[in-house]
Amino acid sequence: MTRNMIAAAAAMAMGSMGALAQSTPWYAGASIGESKTSDDLVSNRESTIVNGSAVSSSFDSKDTAVRIFGGYHFTPWLSLEANYSDLGKTALKTTTATSDGGGLGTYHQSRSVSGWGAGLVLSAPLWQRGSVFARVSAQQARTEADVNLEGNLVFTDGDPNDRHRSNTSTETIAAYAVGAEWMFNPALGVRLEWERWPKVGKAFAVGASGSTGEADMDFYSLGLLYRF
Repeated sequence: MTRNMIAAAAAMAMGSMGALAQSTPWYAGASIGESKTSDDLVSNRESTIVNGSAVSSSFDSKDTAVRIFGGYHFTPWLSLEANYSDLGKTALKTTTATSDGGGLGTYHQSRSVSGWGAGLVLSAPLWQRGSVFARVSAQQARTEADVNLEGNLVFTDGDPNDRHRSNTSTETIAAYAVGAEWMFNPALGVRLEWERWPKVGKAFAVGASGSTGEADMDFYSLGLLYRF
């Protein structure tokens, strides 16, 4: 292929993307998929056990997750996008044996994560109707955790008769994603993507209060996209 042919092909691809972006700069959509929380949440929890050791832990790390999003194309390859995501819930159960032989205790945690975000999207054309993209965004992650204790187990920073706690942490994290889009027509398309929210939540620590646990979260999703 000659240099002129390569230049012509690139110009045609960018031209088709440019025409689409210029005629329909605004877009919106919704996605559904699955979230997965890393096992760091389990190891973070087990590392803070005092006067005992973990006998076993079970972890339901996956749940259905959803997202709504909207954006504006400044150029064929650059857009600004806002979103709201609900990454669902996880369930952690850790059974602990005390070092003094006092028996077993069980820690139950239900943890949910959601949040608003905004970021920049870089796109590149793929054939006439497709594109691939990468996104980096600032997400305000809200983590809510409910904890119940059973048996010979107590919180280290409060009333020994306390058997339940609810904690919430809010933080801004840098999330990143990659994906692909395919337009059925100039208005309607489909989006496939993977996104990571790193180190979500407030880490467990001995004597600390307000902890929700800290772990990476991955979100795999498929959604519909509408340009208008």
